[in-house]
Amino acid sequence: MGFEVVKTPDLPTPGQFSQVVKKGNIVFISGQTAAAAASAGNLDPVDQAREIFEYLKSAVEAAGGNMSDICKINLFLTDGSQIPAILELRPQYFDQPYPAATLVTVNSLFRRELVMEIEAIAILD
Repeated sequence: MGFEVVKTPDLPTPGQFSQVVKKGNIVFISGQTAAAAASAGNLDPVDQAREIFEYLKSAVEAAGGNMSDICKINLFLTDGSQIPAILELRPQYFDQPYPAATLVTVNSLFRRELVMEIEAIAILD
């Protein structure tokens, strides 16, 4: 049995992948980046994190859920100095207890001006 591709009009158009897929009550959200901010030359990690969290919010809502349904996030940062941006914004988008998280520092993302990427898994009630 396959999975359902969730239509996500508020997210950037993907290449050869789906932004959001749903299998039963589990929602997988592809890694989101702040392409709009980066394209405008905005390298501020808080601004990029905010754009990404807004994409995650739109994605989970398109699947029929909300941010409290996100139970796991994976964060890819190009520099550990970006962690405060995540810590500043996390309480604005998630209630406690926060989702499980993995944070990895990488040399770069697919575009040099992108400073972070976040993917998520949600379980809908």
